[in-house]
Amino acid sequence: MEPRRAHSSIVIMPVYAPLYQYTGHSCSTMDNRDNQQFSTIFLDIASILELQGDDPFRIRAYRRAAQTLASLSEHIRNIARRGALESLPGIGKTLAREIQELLETGRLRYHEYLITTVPEGLLPLLRLPSLSTEQVRALWRTHDIASMPRLAQAFHAERLSLDSPTLAALGQAIAAWEREQHRMLLGVALPRADILCERLAGLPLVEQVSLVGSLRRGAAMVGDINIVMASPDPPRLIHICNQQPEIRQILTTEPTSTVVVTSEGLRVSLVAVLPPQFASALHYYTGSAAHLTALRRLARYRGLDFTQYGVLQLDSGQYLTVAAEEDMYHLLGLPFIAPELREDSGEIEAAEAGKLPALVTLEDIRGDLHVQSAWGNGAHSLEEIAQMGQRLGYQYVAICDYATTAAADRGLTPAKLAAQVAAIRRLNATLPEMFHLLAGIEVEISPDGEVDFDTGLLQELDLVIATAHTGLKEPRHKLTRRLCKAMEHPLVDLLAHPTGRMLGRQGMPSIDMEAVLETAVETGTYLEINSHVLRLDLPDTYVRQARDLGVTLALGSEAQHMQEMRTMRLGVLTARRGWLGPGQLLNTLPYRGLWQRLHDWGVSNVM
Repeated sequence: MEPRRAHSSIVIMPVYAPLYQYTGHSCSTMDNRDNQQFSTIFLDIASILELQGDDPFRIRAYRRAAQTLASLSEHIRNIARRGALESLPGIGKTLAREIQELLETGRLRYHEYLITTVPEGLLPLLRLPSLSTEQVRALWRTHDIASMPRLAQAFHAERLSLDSPTLAALGQAIAAWEREQHRMLLGVALPRADILCERLAGLPLVEQVSLVGSLRRGAAMVGDINIVMASPDPPRLIHICNQQPEIRQILTTEPTSTVVVTSEGLRVSLVAVLPPQFASALHYYTGSAAHLTALRRLARYRGLDFTQYGVLQLDSGQYLTVAAEEDMYHLLGLPFIAPELREDSGEIEAAEAGKLPALVTLEDIRGDLHVQSAWGNGAHSLEEIAQMGQRLGYQYVAICDYATTAAADRGLTPAKLAAQVAAIRRLNATLPEMFHLLAGIEVEISPDGEVDFDTGLLQELDLVIATAHTGLKEPRHKLTRRLCKAMEHPLVDLLAHPTGRMLGRQGMPSIDMEAVLETAVETGTYLEINSHVLRLDLPDTYVRQARDLGVTLALGSEAQHMQEMRTMRLGVLTARRGWLGPGQLLNTLPYRGLWQRLHDWGVSNVM
């Protein structure tokens, strides 16, 4: 259906010439997080040295190195490969050696030693731009404040003897930290938010309702559940919302907005607007802030401003009413930009150049490529999984139980796997023609990168998944080589949850993902987007890099219970945030096309 157009009095002016020229690379920027992480490490060192009254020259050297790293447009690894580290401003032999240590191991022993010389919670205080090192020292020594919780407690009790500008800046930093403490997994927040929206839609005076914020954009971790509603009487609707029985606490409330805590402990932010304002509010509250800032910069060249109330004409002070969110972009001569892309990471430049991707949708998915059964760690039989797959509208489900070479109750030995493969083949003969179970396995990558399992049996499988669950604290170069060597195995089809991240936990394994992606290209190995609630791995930034390199990815739920197969929705959101179209995802192939891709070893995974 064509989106409704805005009021006929709106005249679309000629497309504004973009501020940024599209080069073909602006939507495929290589991840430079190492630069930022190394910069933070050097800033930590400088701050701790300053806290301890060390040599001012050394402190300045580390701060200058941190500034250099943060400002680099090129990945530090590429500079190191050219042997050009010492050509960078402020980087001498010692600092170049420390950067090399970080690149090779993901750690810096000197940094780790210094951290042990101060209280564990003090480092986040040193990183606050609103506090000087001297102020942090005073808080620690005089008031025994050496952590963010203690600082927040003292701030709210008005026990900090700081000047007003510092207190104001500190208040914003503490508020941001407190919001971070309430962040939820996407897979936890989304189903609860769906239920809330359904309940709100049934309230009197509600005409439209939608999720907004990071939840609508599909971020892996979200803060409050943000919801926008359209109503002919917004203040009355907010009053009704505050009276709902599931509201445990009202944190803040205004005539047209409220922030509440539900009986489940969820923080929910509700905004009510008049129906003609709904499209503008939907766009405004979806964000991200960086995306909106970039759009508003373009809008001002057309004499417009985007607000939550509508599109403001700067010359007349009048608001234009837009009928649909798409019209916000049409006013700028741009195609609609999907919420998942709105991070100011090249999407506006791509839209200006007509290069936005057609993103994959849940309806494009033809099957699940990583499900565990009762033969291994799962809860359900092959028959039950097949029934669930058909209910989800799939053409196939890959049974990939965890393998073990030793006798174990919950792992597949070679003998047990052979029996399972035979059972899958027998079951397939009884299933409807349009649905099949695939026989696969999930094998552990050994410490030396080998896939230690019966080679003859692996050759009989439809799908071989390699993964690393142990040894994830190994040095960067060892863990990276371990993964890359496994991908070089001729029978390994797919690398599962490649970064090893677990959402909500501190830290991630230190892996050179650039090397992993390059190996995927060289070996024709598929990379998994694991849609499990705790993983969403690959993260969206690496999904985008893989896409730009031409690597095909594969979605797998790693479900141990049938209902977990529904987390495919989370994987699709992650794929969309990584700019993935149907052509870059293995699961969008129909069964026959998939079978051919998996069994024709001469076919590369690079589309």
